[in-house]
Amino acid sequence: MLGRIMVSALALTGVAYADETPPLGAANSTPVNSSSDRVVYDVAYFAQYNPSNAADMVRQTPGFTLDGGDDRRGFSGAVGNLLIDGVRPSTKSQSLDTILSQIPANQVVRIELLRGALVAGDASGQSILVNVVRTPSAGSGLWEAGFEYTSREVFAPRGNLSYSGRNGNLEWGVGGSLFTQYRDLPGWRYIEEPIGTHAMDVDTPSPRDFREVTLNGNVAFPLAGGRMSATSQLNYFRFHADSDYLFTDPVGAPLESLLTVFQEQQRGFEIGLNYDRDFGPWSMALIGLVNRARYESDETGDDLDGGGAPNFSYFQNVQQDTGETIVRGTLSRSLGPRQRIEFGGEGAFNSLDQALIFETNPPSPPIPDSNVLVEEERAEFFGSHTWRPSDQWSIETRLAWETSTLTFSGDTDQTVDLQFWKPSIQISRTFAGNNQLRFRYYRDVGQLDFGDFVSAAAVADALIAGGNPDLTPQTDWRAEIGADLRFGEAALALTLTHHDIQDVADLVRLTDTRGTPSPADDVFYDAPGNIGDGEAWSLDANFSTPVPFIPGSRLTINGYLWDTEVIDPVTGQTRIISNQPESQFEVNFRQDITDLRFAWGVSIFKQGEARAYRFNETDTSEEGPWIDVFVETTALPNNMKLRLWAANAFDGSVHRDRRFFTPDRTGTNYRRDLRERQFASAPWVIVELSGQF
Repeated sequence: MLGRIMVSALALTGVAYADETPPLGAANSTPVNSSSDRVVYDVAYFAQYNPSNAADMVRQTPGFTLDGGDDRRGFSGAVGNLLIDGVRPSTKSQSLDTILSQIPANQVVRIELLRGALVAGDASGQSILVNVVRTPSAGSGLWEAGFEYTSREVFAPRGNLSYSGRNGNLEWGVGGSLFTQYRDLPGWRYIEEPIGTHAMDVDTPSPRDFREVTLNGNVAFPLAGGRMSATSQLNYFRFHADSDYLFTDPVGAPLESLLTVFQEQQRGFEIGLNYDRDFGPWSMALIGLVNRARYESDETGDDLDGGGAPNFSYFQNVQQDTGETIVRGTLSRSLGPRQRIEFGGEGAFNSLDQALIFETNPPSPPIPDSNVLVEEERAEFFGSHTWRPSDQWSIETRLAWETSTLTFSGDTDQTVDLQFWKPSIQISRTFAGNNQLRFRYYRDVGQLDFGDFVSAAAVADALIAGGNPDLTPQTDWRAEIGADLRFGEAALALTLTHHDIQDVADLVRLTDTRGTPSPADDVFYDAPGNIGDGEAWSLDANFSTPVPFIPGSRLTINGYLWDTEVIDPVTGQTRIISNQPESQFEVNFRQDITDLRFAWGVSIFKQGEARAYRFNETDTSEEGPWIDVFVETTALPNNMKLRLWAANAFDGSVHRDRRFFTPDRTGTNYRRDLRERQFASAPWVIVELSGQF
């Protein structure tokens, strides 16, 4: 088990390298070698999908959705639900899909779904983990090359190249990827002022392009009686958009134009280290992680009247240096065949240093809280106990204590100390073979996005995207009932959660006094803040099944529903929590015609309404459905795969509805700004050719 002991109770999984790789043979329609807390799909199960890499396999694993975790402080909150040979990748910046896509299918022995006692106390808090078990010896690579073609009539190239090798406990890998997009996202706006009176239309053509380059590598080897593994990544992206706004009256006469150019770029790196070693009955795991990034954006704009004469102009430059350094250590051991304990700690230092330049003609006052250095020193200590009174039952208890100090300097100078206790209990019950129910009650502490502490201008929306150093994490007592049900070739995973929330993170009104005692020149703006207590219900679901009368088919549906409630600080009335979509679902259908080595499928994504409550407006958005259709074949030399997409096949759109009130939302609704954006071409074409070497 050396080197494969997880931060949680994963020594109970029996994870190990397989002795040999079974060939991709005839597909098994049901999982094999399963136990109450582990559902195993051997490699033969995935043969019907002609997988190229581990990502293709995980996507077709019934009842499971890959989750990269939240972009949260520290390691434990952002580790996702993926294990490789029982070990979690020591990375936050690499996506789980990227990691899986660089593991060739011929290196995979089986896919395991771990649950119940096997994931009790896991750092991620996930109820189900996927474990990709690989062969002990392998050396192979993957390549992928393709392009996207849209109405811009430009071929946007994309591709990946990776190679990985393994020989027992020694392994290595390198990879690189290129991704580009050249698309137009035009739209229109319909403005009523006053309500019911058509005041103007706005045409918003928006050509934009994006490019990203990533290089990564990993190595693992025996060291001092244990196993050392290291990961690294270099990343660069650039985005450019011309978001022009052309205002006309109801009959089409020009009123105004706002011509803008926006460009942003970021470069960064990450290094992760993971050392595992056993000391008698004890297992030790040490993790170190360093992230650094440099972000910069430039935005210029010129506002002209209907005759083309200048009204005003602006320039905004944002520079952000961000960093995160994490050290984490755990010790765990079994107490007989049915109990296990673990304890450990994590320390982190996080920082964001923003410098903003905002210039206008004619001049305007500076934006508050726009030049700020935020630094956080954080520590967490935890312990957990896992007990299996029988083969059907497991009970896990956990207690963690978190403390942190936030220091602000620059436009704001203050220090904030935070402390939280985070208890948890989970009870799992297995029945009728592979079915499992669980109950969990725990306290969750919300993430702190350092971007919420700093301000910038959003000129096109005529508002300040405010920052608020007084924001604190919301806390959430959660009572969760979950089920993982397996029946025949189908699987259903459900999680129903009640959230009892304290210090709801929403939007609050802040005041810029302009440095004067008189309220006459005060300017109000919105920023993230805490608005009191609230509650919510959420339902997460994943359903996977073959479709009757369609051989070789599989339908997968996953999504969520949210119902939230909080007292509005402006109106005093009950409303939903800002920026939480009420629903989201994704439907994937795939049919594999094995004899022809051909497959086709459809993917549908839809996100329901999300509403932001600013002090003097409501801002509602909704997007989709986005529908993609694909065909693929492996009936090519050297088992290469050719895949063709008709992306955005039915011309999905993004809707936004802003309603303005005076003097705030207790007053009169005097203006409505209704917006819609659609991509200029529907569908656009994506072509990819891939293979192994």
